[in-house]
Amino acid sequence: MRQEDQDHIVNLFPAIRQIGNDGIREKIIRAWYNAWKRGNFPRIEDVHQFEPARDRIAYTNVDHTNQVCRVCEQMGEILAAMLNLRLNRDYLLAGAVLHDVDKMVIFDARSGGLTERGRRLPHAVMGAAMAREEGLPEEVAHIIGAHSFKFSPAPPSTIEALLVRHVDHVVAQSFYLSKGLDMEKVLGEATAAQGKQ
Repeated sequence: MRQEDQDHIVNLFPAIRQIGNDGIREKIIRAWYNAWKRGNFPRIEDVHQFEPARDRIAYTNVDHTNQVCRVCEQMGEILAAMLNLRLNRDYLLAGAVLHDVDKMVIFDARSGGLTERGRRLPHAVMGAAMAREEGLPEEVAHIIGAHSFKFSPAPPSTIEALLVRHVDHVVAQSFYLSKGLDMEKVLGEATAAQGKQ
């Protein structure tokens, strides 16, 4: 991986800079780089928050991820202070930065539908596997694997995972509502339209 690619990924996802552990930071960058190279999107920033809905709403995966990171960081600080919790900030931010990394490989840039890989292994499960492949801590893989209400095989078992799961959902739904759209309806219609193609 070239230095310019590393710098580009860090610039896309500023929360990476806030992670104290150098090894975790490097593995996050590598996870995004490898996802990009495995998929068929020209750039990381070309991936939509939900590819089948890309013609219905302008919302990139990068924007969504950064929103989730910011809310997780702020909410984590509030909860830690209010409830006297010991959160692992590096794990929380790593999970937030990577929670949708698999969208690079489960979606097809040309059709907006699922790739063969995406049909075989569901979202969240794929992302957790990608984190494990990079050698990230199991706690980070759990955050990614447990973040989806629809696709995660098991619920969150840590506060960090619980935060990412709920923040992801609230941020996405809030964005759709701010545009006057019902997220579940848009996603359902987009998925149904993909099935007819």
